[in-house]
Order: sequence, then C-alpha cells, then structure tokens
Amino acid sequence: MRIALSAKPEERAKAIAARLAELFEREGAKVEWFPEADLCSSDGIAVVGGDGTLLYTLSKAPCRTPPVMTVRAGRRAFLLDLEPEELEEGVRRFLSGDYERETHRRLEVAGIYALNEFAVLSKWRRVTKLNVEASGFKVYEGLEGDGIIVSTTLGSSAYALSAGGPLVDPRAEVMLLVPVNPIQLDARSVVLPPEAEVRLEIVYNTSEVVALADGINELSGEEFSVSLRGPEVTFARFKPREFYARLIELRSFRPKA
Repeated sequence: MRIALSAKPEERAKAIAARLAELFEREGAKVEWFPEADLCSSDGIAVVGGDGTLLYTLSKAPCRTPPVMTVRAGRRAFLLDLEPEELEEGVRRFLSGDYERETHRRLEVAGIYALNEFAVLSKWRRVTKLNVEASGFKVYEGLEGDGIIVSTTLGSSAYALSAGGPLVDPRAEVMLLVPVNPIQLDARSVVLPPEAEVRLEIVYNTSEVVALADGINELSGEEFSVSLRGPEVTFARFKPREFYARLIELRSFRPKA
C-alpha cells in the first residue's frame, strides 16, 4: 500500500510526520513524501499540520482522492481528525479500512478546484463592483464592496463565516454566496442548492481585484463560472466529529470556563 505523506514545514509537525512514516512502514506500507508523491495514484494520503497544510496538499490533487488521514499539528486544524498521541491506532485502522468515510465535493472554477471557497476580492482600498447570477437568475446586480465569497458547506466555517455568512451543518451539501463588506444594506448571504451554476462578472476594477481558490491558486479574468462539480475529497474519520463543540473551541464564540 502506497501512502503519500504531507507535513507542515515546521519542526513539531515534521517530527510527528517522521513518527507516522515509521509506523506506516512498520505495518508494511510504502511512504512517499509530498510534494514528490503522486497524490492521485496513491492508495492513501496522510496530512500532518493544520487547515492550511491540508488545503495546500489537496490543491495538488486534481482528482477524486484516495482516503485522506489527517493529524492535527497546527494552530487551528479544524478539518483534521487525529491527535499525535493517536497515531498508532490511527495507522492500524487506516490500513485496515476501519474508519468512516466523509466525502465532500469541491468547487470547480476554470479547471481549478477548491475545497473551502472561491473568493473575488478588492486588493486595496477601492471598492469593487460585481454582478452575480445563479443558474441564470440575478442574485446581486451592481454589488459594491470588498468582493464576494462562493463557499462550500465545509468552507462555511472558514472565511465565509468570518465575513458574516451562515454556518452550515456539514451533513448538508450546499453552495453559499457571501458578500464581503457590502455597501448596500440589503446585500445578504444566499444559500444555493448543490446543482447551482454561479456566474461572477467584475464590472470594475479588474486591475485591482484578486480571485483566489482556497487562498492558494490565483485566477485572472473578468468573468468566472463556479459550480460544485469538482472531484470529491474523501476523509478517513476515526471518531465522531463534534462539529459544533470543536468550532466553539477554535473560533471562541464564548469565553472558556
């Protein structure tokens, strides 16, 4: 069994990843290190770090992924599953297929895929102006402000939430449109069905706008078509996800006791 292993480039994460590689090899698996490893042809992917490490790694996997095992070694690590002290049991269960499969579709924009969101944002102090349609229907016309976020369900707990968008239960598959600091008082977030086709048009200032997929891949252009037709990511989950408790812990919705 071939495992592609990716780690955050800092000492603690690298030490955890080295231990993880040792455990995989002890069980007879072959470990190949990212970025040299071919993620799409591997039998499994293991990521050690935080949400940024996970998103960057998956941005290099333009395919329906093999199961992804995740180990927390970052500041947030909301999307990741195992603690470092759970490595031995995690490796045994991962190799034997003893886990729950959690699958999420990615956004697709001009051949680029995003697990969390696609954002069109003003670079500087000047506002941008956008027209936005969903499946041929106008949603925002002349939307002025700092831009817009098109988010997946998974991304609803990330940048979209910070921008004032709704929190979506991970069991619901939707797309979100979240204006970023809109001038118009009636510009509110919109929840769309997963089959929606979103069209974004930059009315102005094209030269002062940046378009980003998961904050990693930058796209250029004046119009973008966004859909939830990207290839699936499959996470290997080893324990029940306490989604709301974990979110409160990491995003500090309430003071800690």
